[in-house]
Amino acid sequence: MPKYRVIKDTREKDGWTFTEYDKCEGMDMGALHTGDYTLKGFEDVVCIERKASVSEIAMNLGRKKSAFLREMDRMKDYEFSFLVCEFDMDDIIRYPEGSNVPKKLRSHVKVTGKYILKCLIEFQLWYDTKIIFCGSKDNAFLTCNSIFKRLNELFHQRGSHDENEEITF
Repeated sequence: MPKYRVIKDTREKDGWTFTEYDKCEGMDMGALHTGDYTLKGFEDVVCIERKASVSEIAMNLGRKKSAFLREMDRMKDYEFSFLVCEFDMDDIIRYPEGSNVPKKLRSHVKVTGKYILKCLIEFQLWYDTKIIFCGSKDNAFLTCNSIFKRLNELFHQRGSHDENEEITF
């Protein structure tokens, strides 16, 4: 099985680094129209959007909502689209408690945890984007890497079958 190569968007800050090992060939930086990571050769099929914190999603659903909804709309065109979160569901439910929003400003926060949860459920239903809560940056990286491994296997399995032959797992 050939190794896969990851493309990381040039605008992605403080994200994950994919180095060469076992199944991975390494990583290139490139301008992605949608998402933060993809697989080389499958840029129009795979899209992974990384979210580092609930505060980031809150901002995406507040001041940056129009741009974020356009991105979610573009993600529905991908066969495999994921929102990989470096935090837990509990962090969303409790938001803004436990976030990096200063205590004195929390009463002014307009985007609540319940609203974020509502939006995330809608993204899964309306945009067919899978949302994975990983609990930490390390777990999110491992999850993303596992997604890439499985997709690499799937794409190469598809390539070795007749187009009309059904693939079973």
